[in-house]
Amino acid sequence: MEEKHDVVTPVFKTKKEMVNKPIFSPRPVVKVQVENIKLTIFKGTNPSLAAEIVKAVVHYAH
Repeated sequence: MEEKHDVVTPVFKTKKEMVNKPIFSPRPVVKVQVENIKLTIFKGTNPSLAAEIVKAVVHYAH
């Protein structure tokens, strides 16, 4: 008895690209300046990570 194996080739189709794709423009939410250090936090940033970074900048800027 012989075993038969069918080879299935995948078919990849590309998605049609939107013609009027919106341009990504980062929007700053918070700007902090401590002495000579400027820190800008943008929309979509992880809030707890941003808070830790601000704490470190303020701590080491003095």
